[in-house]
Formats: sequence, structure tokens, C-alpha cells
Amino acid sequence: MAVEDGSNASREGRATAVGLKAELDVLRAEIAKIEALVTSRQTEFRAALESDRAERLMAELLRMTAELMSAQEAAARIESELATLRSLRSSRPWWWRMLAG
Repeated sequence: MAVEDGSNASREGRATAVGLKAELDVLRAEIAKIEALVTSRQTEFRAALESDRAERLMAELLRMTAELMSAQEAAARIESELATLRSLRSSRPWWWRMLAG
């Protein structure tokens, strides 16, 4: 009977080991699936970050373009006013220009 108990214990041990290996294989497969999902999500996340960054940069570029156009309009207006003042100055008589400085 002792021999039978030993062989039963060894069979149970093998069955337990086989069961544990099967569970381990299932867990490894699940881990591989999760790792693939994580990689996929990271790629999506990076793409979203790049998209957000691109949108922010585009908004900043549009804002700066609007400011540049406004500055160019202001410069053109000031140049026009300066040209008008110069033409008025040169149209005055010589003695008036000497008095005005």
C-alpha cells in the first residue's frame, strides 16, 4: 500500500505540475495580449499628443500671423502719415520751415 501511495502522490504531483503549467501558459498568453494592447494604446496616445501639439502650434502660428498683419498695417499707416507730414513740411514757405525747425 505504501508503494501505491507513493505512485498516487507522484501522479498527483505530475497532474498538479501539468495543471500549473497549463495555468502558467494561459497567464503568459494573457500577459502577451495585455502587452500588445498597452503597445497599441501607447501608439494611439503618442499620436493624440502629436495631434494636440500640432493643433496648438497651428493656433499659435495663426495668432502670430494675425499679429504680424496688424503690425504691418500699423507700419503702413504710420509711413503714410509720415509721408503726409513730410509733404506738408516741404510745401510750406522756406521762412516757415526755418521758424518751425
